[in-house]
Order: sequence, then structure tokens, then C-alpha cells
Amino acid sequence: MAKLQVLIAMTLNGSVPARNDSLLQWIQNSDDGFPCWRDRYTRMLYPGYPLVDLICDKEQSAPSDIYLAEIYDDSSAELLRGLSLYHLIDEMVIFLLPIISSETVPVSKHISTDKWELVRTKTFRNGICRLTYRKTLQ
Repeated sequence: MAKLQVLIAMTLNGSVPARNDSLLQWIQNSDDGFPCWRDRYTRMLYPGYPLVDLICDKEQSAPSDIYLAEIYDDSSAELLRGLSLYHLIDEMVIFLLPIISSETVPVSKHISTDKWELVRTKTFRNGICRLTYRKTLQ
């Protein structure tokens, strides 16, 4: 079975960052941000991806296959909601921005209530913290 990773850009108050925020631009373009994972995935998931197809594909895929979703705006937050609803996420990489957002699109409420283990952290000079969590066996 394939592994599903989500990369999440989230502010301190659990929302998506503003689209024009310079820290979000850094996450999307820096080699320490989302691009770090882009060369490792087998399939990129996008907003509107058919989740029933994903469930079937994930179960039939090789264990070395990695499905990747980038969460940073309102439409991708909806993808996160669906992935969490079906408990499909195996690993989360949260980029926590040191800002409070006025955006009303919540991200944190869409993270599944599975049991998570913090496996890696890194703090960057711009104040962003990268937190890597893996789902633990229940």
C-alpha cells in the first residue's frame, strides 16, 4: 500500500496564510519548503481529486509509492478535509508560519483525529517551524 503525505502551510491560529504572504511564497519556492518533497512523490493530489479512486489506487499501489498533497489555500484545505475524513494520511509535514492570519479558512480543524507522533522538527531563520508527524498504529 502506498504512503500518503500532506504538506501543510498553516498560521499560528490554524488558518491558511494569505495568498500574497512572503512566508507562504518562501514555503512554495524554497528548497527547504514544498519543493523538497516534490521530487519524491509518485502521484500529486490536487483539489477535487476523486477520493474513492484514491482509496482503491492507494491499496493497490506498491509500498514504495508516495502520494503527495500540498495544502495552502481554501480549495486545498477542502482536499485535506476529505483525506482526513477517510483517514488516508500517513504523514503530515506542517510548516507553521509565525503569523496570525485574518483568513477565515481553517486548516487545523481538518486534520484527522488519528494518533500522531512527532518525528522531526526544524526551525528556519525566518521563523517558520517545520513539524513532521507520522500516524501511529492504534
